[in-house]
Parts: sequence; structure tokens; C-alpha cells
Amino acid sequence: MVVRALSFLALAAFLAAAQPASPPLPDSMRTEWFRKDKFGMFIHWGVYAEIGRHEWIRHRAQIPQAEYDKYARRFNPVKFNADAWVDLAKDAGARYIVITSKHHDGFSIYRSKVSDYDMEITPYPGDPLKALADAARRKQMRLGFYHSIMDWHHPDYRPRRAWEYPKDYKEGGDNNRYVDFMKEQLRELLTGYGDVAMIWFDGEWEHTLAELKRDDEIYDFIRQIQPNTLINDRLYERKPGNKADFGTPEQFVPATGLRSPDGKPILWEACVTINNDSWGYNKYETEFKTERDLIRMLIEVVSKGGNLLLNVGPKPDGTIQDEFVTRLRAIGRWMRTNGESIYDTTASPFERMSYFGRATVKGSKLYLHVFDWPADGKLRVAGLKNLVHKARLLADPARPVSTSRDGEDVIVTLSGEAPDETASVVELTLDGAPDVTPFVNRPDGKGQFRLGAESCEIETDFGQRAKKENALGHVFVTRWNRPKDVPVWTIEAPRAGRYRVELSYAKPGAQASAVAVEIGAAMLEGEVKGTGGDWVFRQAPLGDVDLKPGRTVVKAKTRQDGGANPVNLEGIVLRPIR
Repeated sequence: MVVRALSFLALAAFLAAAQPASPPLPDSMRTEWFRKDKFGMFIHWGVYAEIGRHEWIRHRAQIPQAEYDKYARRFNPVKFNADAWVDLAKDAGARYIVITSKHHDGFSIYRSKVSDYDMEITPYPGDPLKALADAARRKQMRLGFYHSIMDWHHPDYRPRRAWEYPKDYKEGGDNNRYVDFMKEQLRELLTGYGDVAMIWFDGEWEHTLAELKRDDEIYDFIRQIQPNTLINDRLYERKPGNKADFGTPEQFVPATGLRSPDGKPILWEACVTINNDSWGYNKYETEFKTERDLIRMLIEVVSKGGNLLLNVGPKPDGTIQDEFVTRLRAIGRWMRTNGESIYDTTASPFERMSYFGRATVKGSKLYLHVFDWPADGKLRVAGLKNLVHKARLLADPARPVSTSRDGEDVIVTLSGEAPDETASVVELTLDGAPDVTPFVNRPDGKGQFRLGAESCEIETDFGQRAKKENALGHVFVTRWNRPKDVPVWTIEAPRAGRYRVELSYAKPGAQASAVAVEIGAAMLEGEVKGTGGDWVFRQAPLGDVDLKPGRTVVKAKTRQDGGANPVNLEGIVLRPIR
């Protein structure tokens, strides 16, 4: 039996004394720390680490409950050091931690008084969450708890797994009774572990709370116990417009951030893994995002108004593997030099960038994150109307940096080599808050539209593969082998005209790839062949298109779905036909 014979009312009275006392704050003040901190460390840790493949391994490998329980009973993280975990987060520049209190397998990674499927059935004598909460409090690190709504172990939860109960996986049970149990576990977390920064729900896609109409009840329950604890969107249907404090795009960066149904920006946090295949410990993993990828992703997320919650999956012994540690420390080194361009900043004022990089804002300071150092030393910041009072490099404040105006644009003149090839930050002190003219691609002196990868955004969703990269003087979209990853530009034609459309790309291998370019209502389809290498760029004609005067959206689409030798997309050229 999962639930112990302990009165929930008695438990509530017993725990009341441990409840943190903090007066309720207005919404804007409650979320203020989240707006400022920008970067957190996610931790997925549980019984699944014993198997070392995936946090969904019981479901994916169809492991019977009794067999899975053997792994739970031998889970013994003898090398777990809560102080070391918090120190690692601080060294990375993270300002809050979120750890799984219970994942979908139903096992609680703490000592629960309302469940017998928790740390008390393991050989480990302590409470990892208690140790982590104590360490976080000592080291002034905010701590939040992930908690799965879905529960594969609890006898009352429905639906069960169809592979385990093929004839009656939806039958029986009592989800109302299960939600009562879930509330008591939330009460334990909110009264026994100090101030809780956030409750990070997951597993909402089975609609348990929505169908019972108890989601608002859970929201109010948390607010009553710890009124300043943040609540993510997965308590409800995962889309903007619900009562939650922030949205949670998973494994992708939204092209333009997140907005409410009325078009206003909302708080959001991209949760992303360092490795590519799982959230929990995976001893078979061979592919990891690079330090460069992760630093640029943090910058991109913050430039779009979001936070980054970067995940690690500790080993079953409680240690964190070197591949995670080295990358987190690399982020920390970059943050120690450039952190003022991340913490307590707001989103970029630019809808599109005229250079390969990003921008963030803090009052009258505009931070330009330069990913591709200009070969001629001239960085064009298109559409910046402000007067620039001062310019400096955060990594080398003594190095000369000057600015001048060219029409609607500001030219930043840089000297020498990039201080950091991953991202060098130029701080511009302006005469006020940034005032910009939205950037759109317009024809050059020859009447051509040159749509470089630097000025696109990538429309995408869960499972994003495509990203921008630069090498040997080229900026391009790489890992472009997923149809849902769509580079997008906006162009503005001064007059109607007919144009020949060319793709600038590189592709290793001999096999051709199908691609398409959508320009307004027109769709041009074609194939591109190997160019001799992934950094050997060529042009391929796709056809002709008629443009109307005014603005038009241009989208590049790959028909390749996975596989080797994807196209690296440098851009699209529209040449006028005379």
C-alpha cells in the first residue's frame, strides 16, 4: 500500500510548526527575483539513475513494478554531498536550483510521511532534499521542487500504463483520492524544507487535475501555505494565459519569447538538458552540447525575456559526471566576466538582429553580445536611434571602442581580436532607454535581398535541433535536419518586382536534400546537392517569385527529417530579374 495509515489532518497539524512565515507579496514583487536571476540549475535524480538510461526507463523498457522496485531498494547515494551540488550551481552562475521531489515513477526522493515509496525503503539513512535545502539556505541559494502530477506507482492514479494493464488501464482507481495524497506531499515540501522558491509541476498532459476541476484548488493550496512560492504553467494546460507565474518551453528556445493571448510578454523559463537524450542520468550518452552552445543559448534565452533552467542528471552514487561539471564551470567563467549583461536585464529591443549575436538591456545600458567578431572591425547596430555616451568591452574595459552614426544605424568600431570567440559583450551607455526602429531586410544597392542566417529567427518547438553557428567568416544555420525548425526573415520591398531565388548552403555527402522556400503565398521547392564539405558554401537556384510592395515573410524549410549530412543554411538571396 502506497499511502501510510497516518491521518492527513494529524500530519498537517504536526507539520504546521515548520511552516515558513513570509507575508504575501504582490504579483510583481513575488516574481521579482525570478525576473532578475535569469539562470537556474535543474536536477533530475531518482531510482532511474540506478539503471542509468532515462528517467522514463520503467515505461520505455516496460519494466514491471516489482522488478523496478528492486532498483529502488538498492538506491544508496553514499557520495551525495549537498554542499558540493550547491557550490557547483553557484560556480556556474546559477542563482536557483530546482530538483525532482517525485518523478513520474512515483518514487519520492525524500522521507515522506504519507508514502512508503520514498527514501525510507533505500539503504541510504538521510533525506537528500533536507540536506540540499539546508545547504541552499546556508549558501543563499534559492531552492524549488519539481513534482510530477502523473504517478505510475500510486494505486489510485489513472490512467495506468497501457502496456502494464492493457485491458483496464483506465478503469478503477480514484483520482480524487490521489489528488488528496498529492496535496499532502505538497504540504510536506512546503512546510518541512524552508522557503520554497517554486513548485515546478509536470505530467499535466494526462489532464488529471483539469478533468477533476481541481487545478485551481492546488494553486490556492500552495498560495495558502507559502504565498510567495512561484508556480509553473504545467499545473494547467501548458499554454500562455493561465494563472501560473511562468511558462516552460522544453528543449527549445521560442523564436520571439512567450506572449499572453493579448500579445503581452509573459515570464518564461526554457528547460534544457546539457546532454541530448535524457533528463536523468544516462551512462550511455555520447552527445553533449558544447560550452559554446550553452553560453550562447543562455544569452539567447535572456535576450528574448526568458530564464534558462539547465539540467543535470546525477549518478546513483550522488556525484555529477564530469561532462556536466566542466560545462557548468565554463558558463561560470564567462558569467564572472559578463554577468552584468545577463542578471537583472530585460529583453532585447530589437525584433531582429543586423549582426550575429543578441542584445540585452539594463536601464540606459544596451549590451551587445557579439558572436561573430566583424573582420573589418565595424559592427552595425541597425535602427538604434539613441545617442551613445560611452562604449566599452566588458572583457577588456581599457581597449578603445568608438561609435559613429550612419543614417538610422550606429556603427561600433572595435579593435583587435575578439576577447571571447563564444560571445564578446559590448556595453553601450545611451541617453535613455533604447529607442529602435524595427529591423527588416531591405534591398541593397543592387536591388538584391541578402537574407543571412544572422538576421533570421528559428521557429521551432520541443526537440529543436537547428541552431546558428559561425566558422571561417560564414554565419549559418546548422543541424538543420528537422522540418519543424524553420528559419524566418521579414523583407520589405519598395515596389513590386520579380526575383530569382537562390539558396546559399553547404552540404557534406553525395545524397541530395529536398528544401523549400516560402515567400508570402508562394512556395519554391527544390533539391540541393553535396558541396564537398559542411563548410564549403555554394549557391543553388530554386526558381522565380513575384513580390508585392511592402513587407513579406520568408521561410526556409527542410524536408529532411533526421539522418546524417544535413544542410548548413547560410542564407537566401533574391536577385531582381530585369
